[in-house]
Amino acid sequence: MVILTIRKRTAGLGLVFILALMVLGISSYTMAKHPNMDNWKKERILIDKVETDKNVVALTFDDGPHPQFTPALLDVLKKHDARATFFVMGNKAEAHPRILKRMAAEGHEIGNHSYSHPDFNKLKKEAQLEEINKTTAIIKKHSGQNVALLRPPGGYLSYDLIEMSKKQNLIIAYWTYQQDSKDWRNGTKPSTISGHIIKNIQPGQVIIMHDGCPNGMATVQAVDTILTHLQKEGYTFVTMSELIKIGK
Repeated sequence: MVILTIRKRTAGLGLVFILALMVLGISSYTMAKHPNMDNWKKERILIDKVETDKNVVALTFDDGPHPQFTPALLDVLKKHDARATFFVMGNKAEAHPRILKRMAAEGHEIGNHSYSHPDFNKLKKEAQLEEINKTTAIIKKHSGQNVALLRPPGGYLSYDLIEMSKKQNLIIAYWTYQQDSKDWRNGTKPSTISGHIIKNIQPGQVIIMHDGCPNGMATVQAVDTILTHLQKEGYTFVTMSELIKIGK
Protein backbone atom coordinates (compact mmCIF):
# COMPACT_ATOMS: atom_id res chain seq x y z
CA MET A 1 0.00 0.00 0.00
CA VAL A 2 1.28 3.45 -0.87
CA ILE A 3 0.10 6.51 1.08
CA LEU A 4 1.41 9.74 -0.37
CA THR A 5 0.59 13.41 -0.08
CA ILE A 6 0.91 14.93 -3.57
CA ARG A 7 0.74 18.65 -4.33
CA LYS A 8 -1.56 19.68 -7.20
CA ARG A 9 1.22 21.02 -9.40
CA THR A 10 3.07 17.66 -9.19
CA ALA A 11 0.04 15.38 -9.29
CA GLY A 12 0.85 14.16 -12.80
CA LEU A 13 4.41 13.23 -11.88
CA GLY A 14 3.17 11.70 -8.62
CA LEU A 15 0.76 9.46 -10.48
CA VAL A 16 3.50 8.33 -12.84
CA PHE A 17 5.71 7.58 -9.84
CA ILE A 18 3.04 5.50 -8.11
CA LEU A 19 2.34 3.54 -11.31
CA ALA A 20 6.06 2.88 -11.69
CA LEU A 21 6.22 1.53 -8.16
CA MET A 22 3.28 -0.75 -8.86
CA VAL A 23 4.91 -2.09 -12.02
CA LEU A 24 8.08 -2.81 -10.07
CA GLY A 25 6.09 -4.59 -7.39
CA ILE A 26 7.32 -2.45 -4.53
CA SER A 27 4.12 -0.68 -3.57
CA SER A 28 3.14 -2.90 -0.65
CA TYR A 29 5.11 -1.18 2.11
CA THR A 30 6.25 2.41 2.40
CA MET A 31 6.60 5.25 4.85
CA ALA A 32 3.32 7.13 5.03
CA LYS A 33 3.27 10.92 5.29
CA HIS A 34 0.25 12.46 6.97
CA PRO A 35 -0.07 16.26 7.15
CA ASN A 36 -0.34 16.10 10.95
CA MET A 37 2.47 13.58 11.42
CA ASP A 38 5.00 16.07 12.81
CA ASN A 39 2.52 17.25 15.47
CA TRP A 40 1.83 13.68 16.56
CA LYS A 41 5.57 13.12 16.90
CA LYS A 42 5.91 16.22 19.11
CA GLU A 43 3.04 14.96 21.27
CA ARG A 44 4.73 11.52 21.41
CA ILE A 45 1.58 9.87 20.14
CA LEU A 46 3.66 8.60 17.23
CA ILE A 47 7.29 7.53 17.57
CA ASP A 48 9.73 6.89 14.72
CA LYS A 49 12.98 7.61 16.62
CA VAL A 50 14.15 9.25 19.82
CA GLU A 51 16.79 11.79 20.73
CA THR A 52 19.56 10.23 22.81
CA ASP A 53 23.31 10.49 23.34
CA LYS A 54 23.52 6.74 24.00
CA ASN A 55 24.37 4.20 21.31
CA VAL A 56 21.03 2.46 21.60
CA VAL A 57 18.54 1.42 18.89
CA ALA A 58 15.43 -0.72 18.54
CA LEU A 59 15.13 -3.63 16.14
CA THR A 60 11.52 -4.23 15.14
CA PHE A 61 10.04 -7.06 13.09
CA ASP A 62 6.70 -7.13 11.27
CA ASP A 63 4.25 -9.66 9.82
CA GLY A 64 5.07 -12.69 11.97
CA PRO A 65 5.26 -14.94 13.73
CA HIS A 66 6.52 -17.34 11.08
CA PRO A 67 7.00 -21.00 12.09
CA GLN A 68 10.52 -21.17 10.58
CA PHE A 69 11.93 -17.66 10.40
CA THR A 70 10.82 -16.32 13.79
CA PRO A 71 12.37 -19.12 15.90
CA ALA A 72 15.59 -18.79 13.87
CA LEU A 73 15.55 -15.04 14.51
CA LEU A 74 14.97 -15.59 18.22
CA ASP A 75 18.00 -17.88 18.25
CA VAL A 76 20.14 -15.12 16.72
CA LEU A 77 18.88 -12.52 19.19
CA LYS A 78 19.56 -14.87 22.10
CA LYS A 79 23.07 -15.56 20.79
CA HIS A 80 23.82 -11.82 20.90
CA ASP A 81 21.85 -11.08 24.09
CA ALA A 82 19.79 -8.51 22.17
CA ARG A 83 16.17 -7.57 22.69
CA ALA A 84 13.70 -6.65 19.96
CA THR A 85 10.06 -5.80 19.35
CA PHE A 86 7.83 -8.06 17.27
CA PHE A 87 4.75 -6.52 15.63
CA VAL A 88 2.66 -9.62 15.15
CA MET A 89 -0.45 -10.30 13.11
CA GLY A 90 -3.27 -11.71 15.20
CA ASN A 91 -4.14 -14.58 12.87
CA LYS A 92 -0.53 -15.78 12.80
CA ALA A 93 -0.18 -15.35 16.55
CA GLU A 94 -3.24 -17.56 17.02
CA ALA A 95 -1.65 -20.22 14.83
CA HIS A 96 1.71 -20.11 16.65
CA PRO A 97 1.06 -19.30 20.33
CA ARG A 98 4.22 -21.06 21.53
CA ILE A 99 6.34 -18.58 19.59
CA LEU A 100 4.65 -15.69 21.40
CA LYS A 101 5.34 -17.38 24.72
CA ARG A 102 8.99 -17.72 23.76
CA MET A 103 9.23 -14.07 22.69
CA ALA A 104 7.93 -12.93 26.06
CA ALA A 105 10.04 -15.41 28.04
CA GLU A 106 13.23 -14.19 26.33
CA GLY A 107 12.56 -10.52 27.09
CA HIS A 108 11.20 -9.29 23.77
CA GLU A 109 8.27 -6.92 23.36
CA ILE A 110 5.19 -7.84 21.35
CA GLY A 111 3.28 -5.13 19.50
CA ASN A 112 0.04 -5.05 17.53
CA HIS A 113 0.17 -5.20 13.72
CA SER A 114 -3.57 -5.87 13.19
CA TYR A 115 -5.26 -9.25 12.90
CA SER A 116 -5.07 -9.90 9.15
CA HIS A 117 -3.00 -6.99 7.72
CA PRO A 118 -5.86 -5.51 5.65
CA ASP A 119 -5.78 -2.23 3.78
CA PHE A 120 -7.10 0.11 6.47
CA ASN A 121 -8.03 2.61 3.75
CA LYS A 122 -10.81 0.23 2.76
CA LEU A 123 -12.10 -0.43 6.27
CA LYS A 124 -14.56 1.54 8.32
CA LYS A 125 -13.46 2.75 11.73
CA GLU A 126 -15.35 -0.04 13.49
CA ALA A 127 -13.61 -2.72 11.42
CA GLN A 128 -10.21 -1.16 12.09
CA LEU A 129 -10.94 -1.20 15.81
CA GLU A 130 -11.95 -4.86 15.65
CA GLU A 131 -8.65 -5.73 13.92
CA ILE A 132 -6.73 -3.95 16.67
CA ASN A 133 -8.70 -5.18 19.69
CA LYS A 134 -8.78 -8.79 18.56
CA THR A 135 -5.01 -8.84 18.16
CA THR A 136 -4.38 -7.16 21.51
CA ALA A 137 -6.47 -9.83 23.21
CA ILE A 138 -4.58 -12.64 21.45
CA ILE A 139 -1.19 -11.19 22.44
CA LYS A 140 -2.30 -10.84 26.06
CA LYS A 141 -3.68 -14.39 26.14
CA HIS A 142 -0.59 -16.10 24.75
CA SER A 143 2.23 -13.93 26.09
CA GLY A 144 0.84 -12.29 29.22
CA GLN A 145 2.04 -8.90 27.97
CA ASN A 146 -0.01 -5.74 28.02
CA VAL A 147 0.25 -4.27 24.54
CA ALA A 148 1.64 -0.72 24.42
CA LEU A 149 2.46 -0.29 20.73
CA LEU A 150 0.48 -0.35 17.50
CA ARG A 151 2.08 -0.48 14.08
CA PRO A 152 -0.79 -0.08 11.60
CA PRO A 153 -0.51 -2.19 8.44
CA GLY A 154 1.22 -0.38 5.62
CA GLY A 155 1.96 2.55 7.93
CA TYR A 156 -1.65 3.73 7.62
CA LEU A 157 -2.44 6.96 9.48
CA SER A 158 -5.65 8.89 10.04
CA TYR A 159 -7.21 11.14 12.67
CA ASP A 160 -9.66 8.34 13.57
CA LEU A 161 -6.81 5.87 14.07
CA ILE A 162 -4.98 8.30 16.33
CA GLU A 163 -8.10 8.79 18.45
CA MET A 164 -8.67 5.04 18.65
CA SER A 165 -5.07 4.53 19.70
CA LYS A 166 -5.37 7.14 22.44
CA LYS A 167 -8.45 5.44 23.85
CA GLN A 168 -6.63 2.08 23.82
CA ASN A 169 -3.49 3.64 25.38
CA LEU A 170 -1.46 2.59 22.34
CA ILE A 171 1.47 4.51 20.89
CA ILE A 172 1.73 4.46 17.10
CA ALA A 173 5.04 2.71 16.52
CA TYR A 174 6.55 3.96 13.30
CA TRP A 175 10.12 3.48 12.10
CA THR A 176 13.05 5.69 11.17
CA TYR A 177 12.79 6.65 7.51
CA GLN A 178 16.43 5.87 6.76
CA GLN A 179 16.16 2.42 8.34
CA ASP A 180 13.66 0.65 6.09
CA SER A 181 15.89 -1.98 4.51
CA LYS A 182 13.12 -3.31 2.20
CA ASP A 183 14.07 -6.79 3.40
CA TRP A 184 10.58 -8.02 2.46
CA ARG A 185 11.45 -7.90 -1.25
CA ASN A 186 11.95 -11.39 -2.61
CA GLY A 187 15.55 -12.06 -3.55
CA THR A 188 17.09 -9.30 -1.44
CA LYS A 189 20.45 -10.59 -0.24
CA PRO A 190 21.42 -10.64 3.45
CA SER A 191 24.46 -8.48 2.68
CA THR A 192 22.24 -5.85 1.06
CA ILE A 193 19.95 -5.76 4.09
CA SER A 194 22.74 -5.61 6.68
CA GLY A 195 24.76 -3.15 4.61
CA HIS A 196 21.86 -0.71 4.48
CA ILE A 197 21.25 -0.85 8.23
CA ILE A 198 24.92 -0.55 9.21
CA LYS A 199 25.57 2.30 6.78
CA ASN A 200 22.67 4.40 8.09
CA ILE A 201 22.88 3.64 11.80
CA GLN A 202 22.40 6.49 14.29
CA PRO A 203 21.55 6.43 18.01
CA GLY A 204 17.84 6.40 18.83
CA GLN A 205 16.66 4.84 15.59
CA VAL A 206 13.81 2.39 15.11
CA ILE A 207 14.83 -0.21 12.53
CA ILE A 208 12.07 -2.00 10.61
CA MET A 209 12.52 -5.53 9.31
CA HIS A 210 10.24 -8.49 8.60
CA ASP A 211 10.17 -12.01 9.99
CA GLY A 212 6.88 -12.97 8.36
CA CYS A 213 7.70 -12.51 4.66
CA PRO A 214 8.98 -15.09 2.14
CA ASN A 215 12.46 -13.57 2.24
CA GLY A 216 12.64 -14.08 6.01
CA MET A 217 15.75 -16.27 6.12
CA ALA A 218 17.74 -13.49 4.46
CA THR A 219 16.56 -11.22 7.26
CA VAL A 220 17.67 -13.72 9.89
CA GLN A 221 21.16 -13.91 8.36
CA ALA A 222 21.33 -10.13 8.04
CA VAL A 223 20.41 -9.62 11.69
CA ASP A 224 23.29 -11.85 12.77
CA THR A 225 25.68 -9.64 10.78
CA ILE A 226 24.08 -6.41 12.03
CA LEU A 227 24.35 -7.43 15.68
CA THR A 228 27.91 -8.70 15.32
CA HIS A 229 29.08 -5.49 13.63
CA LEU A 230 27.17 -2.89 15.65
CA GLN A 231 27.74 -4.45 19.06
CA LYS A 232 31.47 -4.16 18.35
CA GLU A 233 30.83 -0.45 17.75
CA GLY A 234 29.19 -0.17 21.16
CA TYR A 235 25.52 -0.31 20.19
CA THR A 236 22.90 -1.83 22.48
CA PHE A 237 19.62 -3.26 21.15
CA VAL A 238 16.51 -2.72 23.26
CA THR A 239 12.76 -3.02 22.88
CA MET A 240 10.90 -0.08 21.41
CA SER A 241 9.21 0.78 24.70
CA GLU A 242 12.62 0.79 26.38
CA LEU A 243 13.93 3.09 23.65
CA ILE A 244 11.04 5.49 24.18
CA LYS A 245 11.85 5.70 27.90
CA ILE A 246 15.52 6.37 27.13
CA GLY A 247 14.70 9.18 24.66
CA LYS A 248 14.86 12.81 25.72
